Amino acid sequence: MNPPDALTDVVEFERALAESVEITSSAMPDSPMVSVALRAERGLRTVACTHERAGRLDALQWAAGQGPALEAVATGEPVAAEDLPAEPRWAGFARRSPGIRSLHAEPLRSGGEVLGVLTVYSSKEGGLPEQSRVAARVAAAHIGVLLRTSLQAARTREVADQLREALATRASIDQALGIVMAQHRCTAGRAFEILRRVSQERNVKLHHVAAMVVEKVSGEPPSETHFEDPPHRADRA
Repeated sequence: MNPPDALTDVVEFERALAESVEITSSAMPDSPMVSVALRAERGLRTVACTHERAGRLDALQWAAGQGPALEAVATGEPVAAEDLPAEPRWAGFARRSPGIRSLHAEPLRSGGEVLGVLTVYSSKEGGLPEQSRVAARVAAAHIGVLLRTSLQAARTREVADQLREALATRASIDQALGIVMAQHRCTAGRAFEILRRVSQERNVKLHHVAAMVVEKVSGEPPSETHFEDPPHRADRA
C-alpha cells in the first residue's frame, strides 16, 4: 500500500485538530469555546473550533487588527485577558465581542517558529482557572508536535516526488545525449550544452527537449520509467 496522498493527509490533519480542540474544551471547567488558527499568507486562518462563534471571534481579531491571539502570534508568548471589555489594548475587538469576558491565547510552536495560536473564549470574568490554563498549554504543545510532524511529512513527500521525476526523466535525457553525440561527433558535455541551449531558447524543460530528440530519431517517444514505493512490511506478531 502506498502512503496516503496529500488530500488524505490534509483531511486527517484537520480531523486531528478538531479532536484536539474538543478534548481541550472538555478538559476545562464550563467547556469554553476553543479555536486553532494557523498563519497564512494573509493573516491567520481558523482551521478548527468547538463552536462557530469561536471562528467568528478569530475573524473579528484579524479584521480589527488587534486582539490577544494576534499578540500571542507576534510575541510568541501566552496572552490573557481577565476582563476583555475593560482592556484598553483591544477596545475595538472587545466592543464587537459582547458576552466574552475572559480570553487566553497560546502560541503554537514548531521547530522554534510560531505557526499559529490556540485561543480559549469564556463568558466568565476573572480569567481562566489554573486547570484551564494548564489544559491550554498542554493542548498547544500537542498541536505543535502535530504541526511539526505534518510539515516534515509534506517536505519528505515533496523531495520524493522531485526524485521520482528526476529518475523517470533521466533515461530519456541519456538517450538524447547519445543521439546528439553521434550527430555532432562531440563529447557528452558538449551534447548536454546543446540540449540545454535548446531548452533555454524554447523555454521548454530539458527532459521535454530530450524526449523530442528521441522521438524524432526513433519515431516513438521514449518509454516512461515508473517508480513505486516499496510495500510496508507487515507487523510481526
